[in-house]
Formats: sequence, C-alpha cells, structure tokens
Amino acid sequence: MSGPTFGTDGWRGIIARDFTFERVVQVTRAIIAYLEEENLAERGLVVGFDRRFQSRAFALEVAETAAQRGLKVWLADQFLPSPAVSWAVREKHAGAGIIITASHNPPQYNGLKLKEYFGGSARPAVTARIEKLLCGPLGNRRPLSPGTIETFDGLAGYRRQLQQLVPPAALRRAPRRLALDVMHGAAAGVLAPLLTSAGFQVVELRGDENPAFDGHAPNPSADHLGELTALVLSGQAALGLATDGDGDRLAAVDERGRYCGSQELFPIFLRHLVETRKQRGRVIKSASTTHLIDRICHAHNLPLSETAIGFKHACQAILDGQVLIAGEESGAPGIPFHLPDRDGQLATLLLLEAMGAGSGTLSGLCDNLQDQFGPLHYRQESLALPAMNCAGMGRRITELNPRTLCGRQVRSTNRIDGIKWLLEGDAWLLIRVSGTEPLVRLYAEAPLAQTAEDLIAQGKALIEHE
Repeated sequence: MSGPTFGTDGWRGIIARDFTFERVVQVTRAIIAYLEEENLAERGLVVGFDRRFQSRAFALEVAETAAQRGLKVWLADQFLPSPAVSWAVREKHAGAGIIITASHNPPQYNGLKLKEYFGGSARPAVTARIEKLLCGPLGNRRPLSPGTIETFDGLAGYRRQLQQLVPPAALRRAPRRLALDVMHGAAAGVLAPLLTSAGFQVVELRGDENPAFDGHAPNPSADHLGELTALVLSGQAALGLATDGDGDRLAAVDERGRYCGSQELFPIFLRHLVETRKQRGRVIKSASTTHLIDRICHAHNLPLSETAIGFKHACQAILDGQVLIAGEESGAPGIPFHLPDRDGQLATLLLLEAMGAGSGTLSGLCDNLQDQFGPLHYRQESLALPAMNCAGMGRRITELNPRTLCGRQVRSTNRIDGIKWLLEGDAWLLIRVSGTEPLVRLYAEAPLAQTAEDLIAQGKALIEHE
C-alpha cells in the first residue's frame, strides 16, 4: 500500500484500505504546510464534501485539523458539487479549498480534491510540493491563535453566479421539458429549482442519497444512462442531461435517444461562444480531445494549445490569460469568465442557451457541426490493469514505435501524456495509463467510424503484445 499521491485531479483511494482518517489528516497537514509556505493560510480554507460514504465525516476531520493549526475554516453545511467549492474559494478570497470526493470513481473509492486560491484544480507543481511535504516531518506546530470553523451555505452564491452568467431570458427558446440525471451525486437539487423557476418542466432522476450508486461508478457514460434515455425516447422529456458524482462532468441524451458526451458537447460550446456570444480567445484542449476542436479553431483563426490529460494542466494555461475555453475528454469545459475549473451546472445552462440560439434540438447542433466542419468519429476504451503494473506499463507504452497503424503512415508522435500517433488521413490513436484508476485508456478518431474502431483494436493488440 503506497502513500497518498495526487493523480489527474486530486488524491483517491479505496475507503478503509487507502483512504483513511489517518491519511486524510496527513494530507491535510501537508496542504496546510504548503499554504503556510505561500502565506495563504491566513486567508482561510473552504471545506466541502460530496455524498459518498463517510464524506461528511472526512470533511469534518479536515476542518478540525485545519482549525487546530490556526486556520479559519468555512465548512459546507451540506453536500456540494466541486465547482461550488471552487466558487466559494473565489467568493471568500480563501487561501484554498478542499472537497472530499472521488468524483466519478466506483463506490468503494473516496478522495480529496484541492482547489487553489484562484478557484481551480491544484496545478502539478503545487501537488508535487505537497507530496514532497508528505515525505518529511510535518511536526505539531502550535498556532499563534486558535482557528475557527464556520458553517456556510455553499449553494446560494453559486446559484446567483450561474443565473448572472446565463440569465433565464437567455433560455426562452430552449426545449422546455427536461430530465436531469444527477446519479445520486452532489449536483442533486442544484439546478432543478433554477430551471423550474425559469419555466422549465424538470424531472430529476436519482436525486436521493445512495453511496452505492446503484452498484456502478457515478459516471455519465452511455451505459449508465438507460433510465434517462428511456425517458427521452418515451417523449416525457425533449432533452436528457446527466452529471457525475461531484457535478463537474456533463453528458446529454438528444431527442432521438443518442448519447452525447464531452467530445460532442465541447465543440458545441466552442462554436456557441464564438459565433453566438461573439467571444474570442485561446482554446485549450487535452491530448485525448476530438480534433473537431482543431477544425473549428482553424476556421475561426483561434490559437489552440494541447495539454496532458487532467484539468490541472489547463489551469495554468487559463491563469496565463486570454483563454476562451478549456476542455478535455471527460467533464464539462472550463469557462474562464466563470471559473478556471470544470462545471457541469454552467455547462448545462450554456447548452440550453446554445440550443435556443441554434436549431432548437441537440441532434440538430451535432449534425450541423459535422456538416460544417466535416465528419469525425471518436472511440474510447479502457482496459483493467493490476495497480502494481501501472508505472511499468506507462513506460513501455511510450517506447512503442510503429511506422503504420491500420495501413496509415504515422506522420508524427506526441508523448505529452502516454503516446499519441498522428496518422495520415486525419486519424489518430492515443494510449495512456489513467492517473486516477488502474486502467489503460485508448482513444482513436478518424473520418470513418470503422477506422476509429480498427485503431482501437490495433492499440489493444500493441498493449497485449507488451
């Protein structure tokens, strides 16, 4: 059992084996030591939690540990989605925020996400320093004065912010019958009241607390949204929307029952911001994101940067300035005019705004993108991997050096995260080890669906050969 380490977004582990009260205290102390070094501790700490098993108790442990070290702590009075904690950090000018959550991981996991003072995911250099502090003696420094713990309503200010960014008037032409699948997660009850007050008919699915998450990960993938899809196909809703366990991911089901994940939604958001809201700026995407983004940026002469997977990498780019939108393979995009962080709730409102400004249907928006910028078919698959083999597999993957894949010449290779081969004919294949779970992830995209599927199959063959 290894010590706590930060992955693509926070530290996660299996409850009672890896993620324990003792380790939560250890990590909290290391974070506080970092804040003290940066003169941020005096600004206080926001603490939130999701609906996983014992999340509230772990959050209280974090709060008490911080108060014992002399910090002012704002502790959420109820479960919150991660972006609400990010917003609270900004709103209160806190030194940092901690939310107890394992996001979309399976039920047996819990975790801790660190939000920096700017309201976004902790950057790699910061988590590296915290991990280094974990390796040394943290001591039992006596605070100059005792800290305090103050409970706060984490939803009121967050909801006001959402309504200011996308007011009800901007949603008048959007479809009125909606189904929201919150997957027993921390987004339950957040958007439904706002949408209802704006004149929408809203059905919220799986809004009750269930730490078992129906026996699977609270991840809004197509195979987890059967009830939502059925509700849309029955005609009871014109659009289905789903968020993950901590509300920073969004997926949708269009009026035909077709699943739309980040690869379909990110291009919609980008085009909407540019063509409807008339905004411009740099675009940030992860290496595993659809190249439809590249095509849109080229058409509108927008600068584009590609990062490793994990929104923490996009955060630094956002802080550098002039960023319009940042997105990755999973999760809602980060919109810097709101937060340098992903937000499934803002994404929901922006999607409704885009639908009202466009064809009125999600399928219409998706089809129009393909017509305007050309077809691309995206595929993704994950393979289980023994945890102890992750590091070795990661090294071996980056050493792969095929000259052709599925009969297409490899034009260039990108090792920013795993290995990505750019092929002739506007196709690509990426293989990497997950930063949050013991999985190997494969991604492919091509103008023809069969080519994308063949690339995934060849990628699996390369791994198995290793």
